[in-house]
Amino acid sequence: MTSASLIGLLLSAFAAEVIGTMAGFGAATVLTPVASFFLDIKTAVAVVACFHLFGNCSRLVFFGRQINWRIVRSFGVVAILLSFAGAQASAWLSADAIRLLLGGFLVVYSVLEASQVTAVRVPATTPTLLVGGAVSGTIAGLIGTGGAIRSVCLLAFGLPREAYVGTSAAIALLVDATRLPVYLSQRFIPSSLGPVLLALVAVAFLGAWLGQRLVRRVSPVGFKRFVLLMLFLMGCKLLADGWPGA
Repeated sequence: MTSASLIGLLLSAFAAEVIGTMAGFGAATVLTPVASFFLDIKTAVAVVACFHLFGNCSRLVFFGRQINWRIVRSFGVVAILLSFAGAQASAWLSADAIRLLLGGFLVVYSVLEASQVTAVRVPATTPTLLVGGAVSGTIAGLIGTGGAIRSVCLLAFGLPREAYVGTSAAIALLVDATRLPVYLSQRFIPSSLGPVLLALVAVAFLGAWLGQRLVRRVSPVGFKRFVLLMLFLMGCKLLADGWPGA
């Protein structure tokens, strides 16, 4: 990897972590296509998975005291189990079809929620967490993007900003910890990229530090609008990625 490529990757990772910390999701989705310009796609996915793990650990340094453990247990355990099922199903299900369905849902949900159409409100109940964990885990296994569904479920509970980010990071960390060993056992990351991973640790911490400072300056209403905007953009990206293949 050239010096210019390394700088481009690290700057992109920093921006992705700031966004991911503020929104509670999206860092890996933002960074993976960028990393694929500099690395083999399998290596890019594995490196971004490591970065995502580093980022979630960093977020817990700043927001760990505000975690809602009841939500983590109800949502996270199911998400971990179903992520394995999703990974198996990815061999025979169309990833592009999943992208289209998920992208369409996120666009419609974010627009209606921003318009305060009460008919689409997700109930703040345990079944919401169980179903959300199942859907999020399955989609994460299929296409590697489960954070948006996690965000929809957490928004339903009206958590304070710090608790929202901390709880989301704790769930994501559990999922990352289950899939990353698979990538490492398959040797997706060559030993020559060891210094890059070390640099990404520092970048993840700095990005999370800036993100937590910015999110605490945003009003609760402004914070929810920002998350809904991220959901809308994520939905548009999934639609754009899935349409050609479908």
